[in-house]
Amino acid sequence: MAKPFTIAVPDARLAAINAKVASFDWNTLPDAGGWQSGVGIADLKRLVDYWRTRFDWRAQERRLNALPQFMTEVLGQKLHFLHARGDGSRRPLLLLHGWPGSFIEFEALIAPLVADGHDVVVPSLPGYAFSGRPAAPIGPRRTGELMHGLMTELFDDARYLVQGGDWGAAIGSWMAHDHPEAVAALHLNMVLIQAADAIPKTPHELAWATRRARLAKEETGYSQEQGTRPQTLGVAMADSPVGVAAWILEKFGAWSDVPRDEQGRPDLWQVFDEDLLLTNIMLYLVEHSFITSTWMYRGRVLEGSGEFPAGTRIKVPTGVAAFPDPIFPPPPRSQVQKTYRIAHWTEMNAGGHFPALEQPQLLLADMRRLFADQAPTRGSRRAWAVGAAGVAAISLWVLTQHRRHSDDSAARARATYPPLDVPKPFAEDIWIVDSGPINAMGLKLPLRMTVFRLKNGDLLLHSPTPFSPEVAKAVDELGKVRHLVAPNIAHWTFLAHWQRAYPDATTWAAPGLRDRAQVRESSVRFDAELGETPPSEWADTLDQGIVSGGAGFNEVWFFHRPTRTLILVDLIENLEPDKLPPISRLLMQASAATDGTTARYLRLPVRMGGAAAKEAVRAVVALAPERVIFTHGRPFESDGAARLKRGFDWLV
Repeated sequence: MAKPFTIAVPDARLAAINAKVASFDWNTLPDAGGWQSGVGIADLKRLVDYWRTRFDWRAQERRLNALPQFMTEVLGQKLHFLHARGDGSRRPLLLLHGWPGSFIEFEALIAPLVADGHDVVVPSLPGYAFSGRPAAPIGPRRTGELMHGLMTELFDDARYLVQGGDWGAAIGSWMAHDHPEAVAALHLNMVLIQAADAIPKTPHELAWATRRARLAKEETGYSQEQGTRPQTLGVAMADSPVGVAAWILEKFGAWSDVPRDEQGRPDLWQVFDEDLLLTNIMLYLVEHSFITSTWMYRGRVLEGSGEFPAGTRIKVPTGVAAFPDPIFPPPPRSQVQKTYRIAHWTEMNAGGHFPALEQPQLLLADMRRLFADQAPTRGSRRAWAVGAAGVAAISLWVLTQHRRHSDDSAARARATYPPLDVPKPFAEDIWIVDSGPINAMGLKLPLRMTVFRLKNGDLLLHSPTPFSPEVAKAVDELGKVRHLVAPNIAHWTFLAHWQRAYPDATTWAAPGLRDRAQVRESSVRFDAELGETPPSEWADTLDQGIVSGGAGFNEVWFFHRPTRTLILVDLIENLEPDKLPPISRLLMQASAATDGTTARYLRLPVRMGGAAAKEAVRAVVALAPERVIFTHGRPFESDGAARLKRGFDWLV
């Protein structure tokens, strides 16, 4: 489950890096011919001198921490990613970097893409920056599965867009191959993967293949080393920040579209500055990730993912921005369309291997042309107004955070997991925390956690929502968390993070929940099972009861004695809506359509129907009709809950 992340490199790690940079012995490094034999020593010295005397990592860290960063785990792999939220008027967009780049490549693109309406997700590839190291080398195809898993976690089954270059192009291409139902469109600024039988034939194609082979012979020694002996290279680089800087700086100089003198020496300072280059290099050093970043090359060899099987044709609409990369010249369109369904093609006049840094406006405009017809246009006028005002990137991120609380129903209907607010007081000693919505039976439903303060002062968290440190801090200000309650299957998935935050709290399960196979196989700990009467430690504050949910599963309702407030939670499972009783469908649809956060609400067990449903609802409403809380909706008499009111007319 995704949770907010803040970069905070320990002082000791920074001191170790700086000491090694300062102690590097330049006297032992002869010049083998400048850029003709590797990195230019003069340019490397310029970069290292800036590193030693002027570079401020803490300033860069503060700047990066203005970005909305998160950490999650997908298929057992820790992943770091940015997630800047748009207004939901366009499809989610995944931006994928390569080697030796990082997530910061896309900084200039995030704000305008968010203004267009996209949710923009920028992960660090596994083994890069703050994403954890994989257990073993993995290639682009397996990484594509992780990226698809990340987008599924964030957006459920919504289709999304992908853009990538370098490894990002290979990963995105495999995602389009393996998940064409999920990838709505693919944008590439480098074509790395083609079908095995896509053989160059025309004179133009053959000329490209000849040039590519000639360049590969001279320029891909790094790839051979990283693809065959990454471990040996890792040993050499593990203790040498200057060595890592040289290895990476060489690629920025050789692969970028920058001015060159008659000897071929690049003037990379025309495009890049020291702060940018060093921040990118530091992302390979602070977590020791340079070593594992090279594993992608080995993983490609091991999984055989360097090309698609013969006969492959990618059906996802694909756009190609053919930048004049000096080392990896783009194939002709005729060659690429043997494998891909080309929907858009642009021959660029400027820009090399790192277009998001070299020519961000050209890349942005090309992406917009491909993605223009891939989403509804609702909300675009508002987004244009933001762009025209020239709002700075960081201001726009703040603006998008506020949009989550706006009256834009389209934005609220998207599947987002981070909590939407901190605990809000509802009644004396009762608070609510809203999160969501999640996808339940094809409906977008919010989640709500209720926080009770018991008579002895302890807190009980009922129906846990997705965890975040911010919410936990706010909860801590209310009292000591002693009890976690999972009243149904909808909430057990969020318990593990809360248990780690409050290891001494007792976790209570609804009857039958511990018997569920997916629960037994999880890492969630249940200490006790709830029954028809509340445990003695909170019996003077809460009453409770059980409503049968069917299929051997039950619902738990709570009644708060001091304020006569009833909480009835719903059973949210991935059931098909047409299999639900009619009244359940009506109430679920009504509550999904009215996601205000007011005081009175009710959640119905979705399996209930017929006479049993009537009796159960009548019984709980009769306890305190003036204090029944209607989850997901507004008070009965509000316009937004008219359908919900009609549903309860069925009771009389």
